[in-house]
Amino acid sequence: MNEKNIRVNNVTIAYFSGTGCTEKIVDCFENQLIALGIKVNRINIAAGSTGAVEETDLLMIFSPVYAFRLTSPVEAWIKSIPEVNNTPVAIVSVSGGGEVSPNTACRLSCKRLLKRKGYDVIYEKMMVMPSNFAAQTEEQLAFRLINIIPQKTQQIIQDILSGKKNITHPKLQDRIYASIGKMEHLGARFFGSSICVSKECNQCGLCMTQCPAKNIQMQKGIPKFGFQCIWCLKCIYACPQKALSPKLLKFVVLKDGFDLKAMSQMAYEYEPDVELQSTEDSLWKGVMDYLKEREF
Repeated sequence: MNEKNIRVNNVTIAYFSGTGCTEKIVDCFENQLIALGIKVNRINIAAGSTGAVEETDLLMIFSPVYAFRLTSPVEAWIKSIPEVNNTPVAIVSVSGGGEVSPNTACRLSCKRLLKRKGYDVIYEKMMVMPSNFAAQTEEQLAFRLINIIPQKTQQIIQDILSGKKNITHPKLQDRIYASIGKMEHLGARFFGSSICVSKECNQCGLCMTQCPAKNIQMQKGIPKFGFQCIWCLKCIYACPQKALSPKLLKFVVLKDGFDLKAMSQMAYEYEPDVELQSTEDSLWKGVMDYLKEREF
């Protein structure tokens, strides 16, 4: 395959982040692009946001994987952006499990939406962060995932600027999972509406201000949850009083919580003293493979 350097003077980064993992990756991309002399237009996608894509040499879309596909706010945002004429796009998905089944088709719906808008998807990749959903990432693995972000970012930027294309072709079974995930997005609404508030609530309102879906309103000092939850778990993990808990599907909330800021601080002080070992545990195989990759 012939590769040809592409000229990029400005990049638009559009992203959605729940508990902060995707935003941390976006921060790294922005810093590295600016260091290369590339102008960055950054768009934080939230509920109700509409397309605000300026004329750009490259659009980069970042999203966590929820229910085997990219988040519903990202899909809605793509539907809102204006049509273009062959503007190149790179899609970076973020998961706690890696590029493994059933997540390999997670970008498929957004790729189709972008194509209809006249965009040319030239590159897609999965990046991995510590899991915040159902399964807790082992501490040393979590630290390694955080510390490898700059290296993975640099490789993706080099790939794109050198003209290297990366387009995946997921298996049929994963395409089916991604379709089923659309129904799971709907299920998230029931999950959110089931969240209970305990007597430990101090009525600070942090959950309301932090909710990216604008699904929480304060009524007489008590948070009330609507029917627009997207299952990011940000309200539960960010609550300083640990006063929020769901009635439905309690197992998805990590028992020890999820604090990316504290985890990142510990990661920067972490010095690995052992090499990564292979594992037969399919749950973490994608994470191990991702960490062992030297080049994409």
